[in-house]
Amino acid sequence: MRRGYITAVTLGMAALTLSGCAQDKQMHFAAGAASSGVVRYFTDSALASCGAAMGLGIAKEVYDSMGHGNVEAMDALATAAGCLTWEIKF
Repeated sequence: MRRGYITAVTLGMAALTLSGCAQDKQMHFAAGAASSGVVRYFTDSALASCGAAMGLGIAKEVYDSMGHGNVEAMDALATAAGCLTWEIKF
């Protein structure tokens, strides 16, 4: 893993923390970044990387809609935003 990617994840989490985002959104962002990073590593595809993060966010909200939590569109967006940490080049 390149140092720039670690920096991007750290900066993304710091931005969410400093902006006052709830811990829930930070966890969604981290899950999106992690899933995106794994997919990026194995496929070397930016499209697959962001697709994985978006798919994970949507899947979690579908799971929540079945009575397992609160459905929030911003949760899916926070998860999808995690892919940006792997696609921003330094």
